[in-house]
Amino acid sequence: MPNYLVTAQAEVLYEKAYGILAKYAKYTYAENSNAPDCIRKIEDELSAYAQNIVLCKDQTEIDDVKKNLAVYENIIDNIDVLSSMGSK
Repeated sequence: MPNYLVTAQAEVLYEKAYGILAKYAKYTYAENSNAPDCIRKIEDELSAYAQNIVLCKDQTEIDDVKKNLAVYENIIDNIDVLSSMGSK
């Protein structure tokens, strides 16, 4: 019997993943962007990851997805800080 709560959470996280992916796309395809290859690779990995989110079967997988999406979002939200630290 399917767990409808897990399914509903997976659908919400799926949408969140594509929201985060949009941030990456906005950054990498900006006119003046010199996005490093690692950011483009992360964007590709997030795209593949997002497609598999709806396949979560239990709450443990949902919790893992939440943690992973937090990391992906933290990276793109702080890319300017990370870039400036790397240039020192």
